[in-house]
Amino acid sequence: MRVRFWKVSALAAGFVTASVFVPTLFGQEAKAAPGPKKPTVEAPRAKVKSRSIELKVAISDLGAKGCELEIKPANASCVFKPQVLRVEPGGTVDASLKDVEIRGADRNCALALTIREEGQPAKTVYRGYRVAADPRPGSTEKFVCYMSSPSKVAAIAASGAPPARR
Repeated sequence: MRVRFWKVSALAAGFVTASVFVPTLFGQEAKAAPGPKKPTVEAPRAKVKSRSIELKVAISDLGAKGCELEIKPANASCVFKPQVLRVEPGGTVDASLKDVEIRGADRNCALALTIREEGQPAKTVYRGYRVAADPRPGSTEKFVCYMSSPSKVAAIAASGAPPARR
């Protein structure tokens, strides 16, 4: 008899506890007597810091006509305006990314670089760069990216030989 009473009292205590705490966990307020409402004050949102990034891109073994390079964010944690740049046969171009917003806690700026060379399929290369935690106002972070052109990769694949080591 004593064991049954203990089970019933534990069940009742659990029910009372759940009825008090569960509505508050799901955003529901406990029903109280109607009275004057308290004014709600919203906390101001933290201002997101935007930064500038200078990216130097070097593409090896480009053809005589050069290529087009598209730079865009690779994931949602890095936001900036996509750019399309013309790369001359020399293979180097400087890109300036303005108002880059880093939304992730890991401070990773993920880029998708797509090379479009005439007569070759588009090649997308993904790069990630760790940016400073607290950028100085007016400062610019600089990164370098080295890539191979699609024509070079296609020539190696067609020959069937492994790439030579230097």
